[in-house]
Amino acid sequence: MEVLRMRDHAEETAAAWALRHPLDAAERAELEAWLAQDHRHAGALLRAQAGLSVIDRAVTGGAPIDFAHAPSPATPTRRWLLAGAVGAMAAGIAGIVAWPHLMVERVTTARGEIRRLPLADGSVATIDTSSSLRVAMVDDSRRIALQEGQAWFQVAKDRKRPFVVDAGIAQVRAVGTAFSVSRTNSGVRVAVTEGSVAAWPTDSGGTMTILEAGQYAIFRPGAAAPEVATEPAAIERSLAWRSGEISLENETLGSAVEQFNRYNRRQLVIADPDLAGQRLVGLFQIDRPADFAATLAASLDVAVTTTPTEIRLARKKNPLP
Repeated sequence: MEVLRMRDHAEETAAAWALRHPLDAAERAELEAWLAQDHRHAGALLRAQAGLSVIDRAVTGGAPIDFAHAPSPATPTRRWLLAGAVGAMAAGIAGIVAWPHLMVERVTTARGEIRRLPLADGSVATIDTSSSLRVAMVDDSRRIALQEGQAWFQVAKDRKRPFVVDAGIAQVRAVGTAFSVSRTNSGVRVAVTEGSVAAWPTDSGGTMTILEAGQYAIFRPGAAAPEVATEPAAIERSLAWRSGEISLENETLGSAVEQFNRYNRRQLVIADPDLAGQRLVGLFQIDRPADFAATLAASLDVAVTTTPTEIRLARKKNPLP
């Protein structure tokens, strides 16, 4: 019985936090402290947010919710409705990420394409090469499903409509901020350039993480919590693609070649594997792999061989005596 009372109290506290969102800096610190008290608090908060999302849709004209077994005040409020709904939200955070039954805009970028997409709410999405996402703007929220690739979002402030990005294994929620989300087969990377965001594994049993400007989190498949680091300079370098550039700061040649090849049909090829570990520093135009190869030829004594489809990099052969 004591365990049940504790669980009920946690659900009530979570409901109160869901109703208070968005939060100021002091409230965020208070929320983080509450989340740290018990690993189950994050799940309770996500269930409350899901319940609130469903309730708001119902109140504004969505499908009715059956509260036949709950006491009914004369004028139902969001707080009362949420209190009655939280216990029934077995679907966890599904209410946050579920797509409404309406038409959504799908956006894709081809290899080498970087697109700046103004959104209906005043936000802007800058979409990286070979990316795909869906956009839905509804009365109670702004929703993005990033299916592959990467995008950087400048989010217009709207306290009544949180901005939610679904990246498969991870979810990100913001109100007025700027952040990027990158989705690959190996995981999801969330990096904040302005303001703060809340991020969590899609599995509602995971932990919610608050990220501030200059921080990033990497979510791995099956992990309950992300890897978090504070590296503002590294984040800015990783987002140089927004200006059509690749910024290298002690990255390997192998990593640089991988980045160039994402954007260009003419592929760089490292013919000598021992070259791949060579460390590089510099700022290069993303669509000029030949210029990059010419720089390598001049600075690293690399032999460059070109064909219509490839630029091969190899160590120069010393002439026989």
